[in-house]
Amino acid sequence: MMRKLIQIVFISFSYCELVSPTDGSNLNQIHILFEWDQVPEAIEYDIQISQDTEFAAIEDEIRTSSLIHIEKQLIDWNKTYFWRVRPVFDAGPGNWTNSFTFNTGQKLSESTTNDFEECCYEDGVTIFGAFFNYFSAVIDRSGQEIWNSGNDNFVYYSLSDQGNMLGCQLITGTQNNLPGSERTFNGDIIWEEPNNEFLHHDLILLPNGNYLGIIETSSYGPIPVGDWTTSFQSLGFQADGVTVEFPWIGDKLVEWDRDSKEVVWSWNVFDHFEMSDYDVLGGTWTEAFQNLHYDWTHVNAVIFDEEESSLYISVRHLSRITKISYPSGDIIWNMGHSMPSGDANIGNDIGFSFQHSIQKLENGNLVIFDNGNLSQEFRGTTDPISRALEININEDGASVIWSYDLPSDLFGFASGNTHKLKNGNYLLTTVGGGGRSIEINNEGDIVWEGLYNLSLPDGAVYRAHRIPGLFPIEFTVLVNDLMEYDGIEGVYLPEGNSSIGYEIKNEGDHPILLICQISDEQGWFEAQNIEISIGVDESQSISFIGEIGNIIGGNPIQLMVTPIDNPIKEKIIMVNAYTDPLSGLDQFYPSDFQFKAPYPNPFNPSTSIDFIITEKQNVNLSVFDINGRKIETIINSIFPAGNHSIDWNAKNTAAGVYFLKMNINGISKTEKVLLLK
Repeated sequence: MMRKLIQIVFISFSYCELVSPTDGSNLNQIHILFEWDQVPEAIEYDIQISQDTEFAAIEDEIRTSSLIHIEKQLIDWNKTYFWRVRPVFDAGPGNWTNSFTFNTGQKLSESTTNDFEECCYEDGVTIFGAFFNYFSAVIDRSGQEIWNSGNDNFVYYSLSDQGNMLGCQLITGTQNNLPGSERTFNGDIIWEEPNNEFLHHDLILLPNGNYLGIIETSSYGPIPVGDWTTSFQSLGFQADGVTVEFPWIGDKLVEWDRDSKEVVWSWNVFDHFEMSDYDVLGGTWTEAFQNLHYDWTHVNAVIFDEEESSLYISVRHLSRITKISYPSGDIIWNMGHSMPSGDANIGNDIGFSFQHSIQKLENGNLVIFDNGNLSQEFRGTTDPISRALEININEDGASVIWSYDLPSDLFGFASGNTHKLKNGNYLLTTVGGGGRSIEINNEGDIVWEGLYNLSLPDGAVYRAHRIPGLFPIEFTVLVNDLMEYDGIEGVYLPEGNSSIGYEIKNEGDHPILLICQISDEQGWFEAQNIEISIGVDESQSISFIGEIGNIIGGNPIQLMVTPIDNPIKEKIIMVNAYTDPLSGLDQFYPSDFQFKAPYPNPFNPSTSIDFIITEKQNVNLSVFDINGRKIETIINSIFPAGNHSIDWNAKNTAAGVYFLKMNINGISKTEKVLLLK
């Protein structure tokens, strides 16, 4: 079972703590997200980036009112950088933090671009995956590589609705050497398939949270009569079209439960296709003689349509697109080349062959990449021609409503895809010409061209898509009216009916839907949820009304902000609220009470907790999980004045994020720790 990944940001207001990139990070990207914690009464923040430990030469200095800055211009590959932040107050700048450092790795591609129509380029960056050197990369409009998969041997298939990558990883020396997974751009693995069978070509995330992939399967069948007959007979086969004697390789669709990874649904081509249907013209039986098995169906793409609860698959070697009812498994239609069974009942005259990729548009049309291996036979072309197709399907059948033929020197015999973009353009990807993606408008004019400069057999582009960026869901949460007085940090809430407010800004590349849940130790706010939608580069204010009762000391308030489409990016913001103005709280506060940051952090299994008190006090130190549940009391006893150190041994505690809360004389301070196992 993979470790569950949840992004938690705990706001510690003692100083401007740097969050990301963590100190000493090694990054496979040059678009970098910088994040830090909120400082009481700060109105803005300065961030400096330098290749110099003394910051004598500054790459960039940015002033922002946010807690995130995404740098997209000044970072380069194979460099070491230092960064620091300082708060800016009404009276002027505060002190710089200590600096963090990070390193950028090596770029993996040799991509270049041609930009033909500046006005018509679909905004965003282009991600592609490559066989057989097994890597993935993202390039910007100018061809600059801005991200790659590093040493993971990861080949990109597609992007999930949550903005994570789905693909496979080459693991050499294993039978099932291309296990599929979902992972983030920072390398976190969200989910991996069990790898009990050979997965290939595609893995998708279903709306129910499960995963579905294409798995190789096999059965025995006859060797049909053809030009290849005598070759097989020379090996001792009957090769009479009747005798069941030869292994046929087919495909099945498999759905895994997200949590248990058990197979909960499957669909097998041997149960639904007739063996009388097979490729005659594409040389697959010649390959069968060489490989001693027949690659019958070679399904190379699958998509799920939630609106109609159906699956679409691309069956390469039958030159067929099949629509399947889910979960019944019944075939709704087969579109493509007519074969002896007569099962291909629509689109027989479209003439696509050995096609790759399927995209369903909002209007119901399908977009595919017709590799065109048999275009000479099916369409009468002089040379094999690959093309992009948009196909309309209705009660009368299937018809092409848009197409674009690639020149013969860009013929892509395998792989490739077509992606219709939001602005109406099409992004065509082919292995031809060293591998490239071409953005084309409806009139057939080339808008942009990305050249991947890959050479077969060592390198071949698999698929490519235009995506908004590397940061699908990123946001900041600012606590309104956050104050500090004499070392005490928090918000002032008058007794009675009062509200606490927050400002949330979308810093990512996608619009986000958020659920905001507030809770507090004293029960002032009971259980309140707010659901909000925030567009790109937009912000929204939210507030929660509570019935505030008088207390001595602070009441810890927790705000949990969860993206509906990507719960792993959840953030928890903790702040103390006081019923007296902060300027008067010193009478309740034990002087010089210090709760130092635990060390090491992250830790496994022990961390040291230091604190200082100036007079004899009862000290309570407890551990809470990310849901606010107390799981352990470490100490609850009287300590003399002075320096003290306590160790927390968490060997019997599950890995995850925890909060250490120290309470002395009604005043609480909290530190976040990360336990690794």
